[in-house]
Amino acid sequence: MALPPLFLAALAFGAPYAASLSLGFGGAARDYLTLVTQALPTLAFTLKQAALSTLLALALGLPGAWFLSSPGAPSPFRRFLRALSALPFALPPILVVLGFALFFGNSGWLNRALAALGWRNPPRILYRPEAVILAHGFYNFPLVLRLAGDSLEQARRAYLPAAATLGASPLRALFPILLPLCLPGIVCAALLVFLYCFTSFAVVLILGGGPSASTLAVEIYRYARLSLDYGAAGILALAETAVAAAVFLLYLVLAGRLDRISTAADRNRPMAAKAASPLALGVYALVMALVVLGPILSIPLESLLRRASRAGRQEFSLYWWRIAGEGALPALGRSLLLAFSAAALSCLLAVLANGAILACGADSRADRGAGRGGRGGLLRTLLRIAAVSPLASSGIVLGLGWLVLYGREQSRSFVSVALVHSVIALPFAFNSISQGLANLPPTVMAAGTVFGAGPLARIVTLALPIASGRLRSAWAFAAAISLGELNAVMMLGMEGWETLPLFIYRAAGAYRYGAACAAGTLLILCCAALFLLSDLAGPRPGGKGGR
Repeated sequence: MALPPLFLAALAFGAPYAASLSLGFGGAARDYLTLVTQALPTLAFTLKQAALSTLLALALGLPGAWFLSSPGAPSPFRRFLRALSALPFALPPILVVLGFALFFGNSGWLNRALAALGWRNPPRILYRPEAVILAHGFYNFPLVLRLAGDSLEQARRAYLPAAATLGASPLRALFPILLPLCLPGIVCAALLVFLYCFTSFAVVLILGGGPSASTLAVEIYRYARLSLDYGAAGILALAETAVAAAVFLLYLVLAGRLDRISTAADRNRPMAAKAASPLALGVYALVMALVVLGPILSIPLESLLRRASRAGRQEFSLYWWRIAGEGALPALGRSLLLAFSAAALSCLLAVLANGAILACGADSRADRGAGRGGRGGLLRTLLRIAAVSPLASSGIVLGLGWLVLYGREQSRSFVSVALVHSVIALPFAFNSISQGLANLPPTVMAAGTVFGAGPLARIVTLALPIASGRLRSAWAFAAAISLGELNAVMMLGMEGWETLPLFIYRAAGAYRYGAACAAGTLLILCCAALFLLSDLAGPRPGGKGGR
């Protein structure tokens, strides 16, 4: 069971990534120093925009986390805020860019509304570094809201009852009790946001402010695909991977401390508390609705409007849907085929990896009972590393490795893209299925052993039917990630096999925003259906993909 996931992870992720990074060591010393010196401004801007985007996501998400964790918050508001914060999870990056441009753009809906209210010179932020930071903040603040909100809720349930008996109000207990306990969760959320912003590609490629406001991922793409300078691309890939790996390792260290208050929280019932200020709740809900719903609703709205002339007014029309149908529907069919194939493969690998981990755990317990050393510890570690490592990877660097290792002709195939997408979605499928199998009663697997079933038979006939909800959730989430993924398709150069995100990118780049919006509406509906299936089947695996 361990062989297929380890082999495919090495074939589709480990070896290409290593080949991509090895390019950074192939140049002469003088050329190497020159390229490193030229890359320093790009690295500095990448770090700067990721840090500012993280601060903006914290500013948007922490107030909502406080409201969500408040025992006195009204239930309808909590449900509304949770549903609202889940919407960016369902949006691929290309839709975030498109919605942002339509709503916050120079001639977007927000500026039109401000001009109608009498503001003569509304702000113009499109195609500037500020646009990248705002888009990243909008796209990633739900991570802060969810992770920090869960930590705050656990801390309040665990320790506020004792603090209240000593006369401390929730605000009084914030700094000496709640904040130290929740700090690991807040920092973990900030590190994930920083990691996603640092390796972001599509948002910067479209909304960036030119060469002076470019990031490492965009420059890797330009060197490899446009200049065919793989050496320079390899040096930038080394720099990006080094920073991303350091941030991800720090996240793993802090994530291990998040469970220390859950036991105490489970022992206490939710405590009664004074309701939060209705004015504060209303203002926050209004801001979040503007930030989240505005860009999303702009896409289908714009697809139904058309100007008869440049100076004419926008009128209702199905023109863009007729135009987009010629290319968008075939692209949608290709994207769905790719997404379903990649999701099936990632779930199969996740099932085999989790089954091997369970079998190794049973063998280790048997060995300890017989007085022997455990035999499966190394294999379990290798499987977890193989399954989780793509979470900290860059689709651009991975695509570069495929081009270098397997060549352009072999990399420009449906099988290659499906393998890359399955590896990108593997961490989420692995995590979801792992949680489902971990919740199984121990007697279930023991009963299978008594009746002579092997490890694979126990997984297929006992574990998976019981945890089928988690399996469906993992498949739906992996399919949604693949459906909106753009980085690998652009890097590998699938010229004759256009997916729906690639169609949207090309239509928007040609200023055919109406056609892009019609195709974007189709993508929104498909992603929403998959995320709805994921929620109905079981808890969401967590995290974001397709960046």
